[in-house]
Amino acid sequence: AEEEIEAEIEEELDEEIQAESQNDIEFDAEDEGGEGDADEDADEDEDSDEVMLEDEEFYSEEEDEVDLEAQEAAASEAKVQEYLARQKEFETIQENIQKAKADASWHPDALFLYERLALRSFEPLVPIDWQIDFPTLPEILFTENDEETFVNSNCLASYRGIKALQSLITLGVRVRDKLSVGGYPEKMVAKEIQNYIKWAERDGGYQKMRFIPVHTVVAARSSQTAGSIGAALASQMKFLGEQHMASLRISDGDSGETEKYTRSLPLLYGLVVAQTKVILVTHDSAQPDTEAKVLSTLDLTNKDMDVWNGFAIAFMIIAARNYIMSIKNELEPDNTMTEDEDA
Repeated sequence: AEEEIEAEIEEELDEEIQAESQNDIEFDAEDEGGEGDADEDADEDEDSDEVMLEDEEFYSEEEDEVDLEAQEAAASEAKVQEYLARQKEFETIQENIQKAKADASWHPDALFLYERLALRSFEPLVPIDWQIDFPTLPEILFTENDEETFVNSNCLASYRGIKALQSLITLGVRVRDKLSVGGYPEKMVAKEIQNYIKWAERDGGYQKMRFIPVHTVVAARSSQTAGSIGAALASQMKFLGEQHMASLRISDGDSGETEKYTRSLPLLYGLVVAQTKVILVTHDSAQPDTEAKVLSTLDLTNKDMDVWNGFAIAFMIIAARNYIMSIKNELEPDNTMTEDEDA
């Protein structure tokens, strides 16, 4: 009986041990399954993060493309508006030119100069060879056809004409610098204009000949009134006109006959420097009792007009140079001149 009891106890113990072992195996399996599920969850989280990053990159690229398209559209619209504004400006200028042409009081040379001044940003002005020295100027200002140029070189090397024009184009900058330190720019402006006149005389090849100028420069004092400036200009113009009349007169008109001249009396060109402005005027010396015509008033404090103001001053002096060159064969040498041509 005792043996049977011991046998039963051993069987029960074996069954319990087996049961515990089975439970341990099941627990281990459950733990392994849990770890597998955790790994799968982690993989899923990583995949989700990658998808989110890809979405963010996609939307970022899409936003950049939208911004770029918006910038291109804005730039295109700005160009269109600039073109329309230029067209409107051109139409207004053409209307003003036609009005001037309909006015019989204009001297032909003054009308030609007025038109050149008005269109100076719309047509060729200088030789194509000068473009390298003026890289920021619009391409339309340069031409390969020398006959289309208005500002050019004749007897001197091109670099002298380039340097002279550069000085006029940068004049506005120096005027504003002068003002910033409390200075008065009138003398500096007048001197720069005179320097360009000297270059024009040398370039025209008549600097050592006797001639009566067809231009005058009036530099007003800072305190001078508009009335006194006008009177000074009128006096200078009258004096020049009388000089040309006397030199070209054939008949003195004492017998009541109309005075005759060896050639047509010239148009006179005046540049008035008044504080920070340069006033461009012309006067027909054949009509001494008429008033001078104001072609343009240049504001040297306007930095947007530096280039065009420089060209405008050059135009006045070039026009005077071209007239003297046209009569150069009639001029006589001036043996009193000692100035070095290359000075």
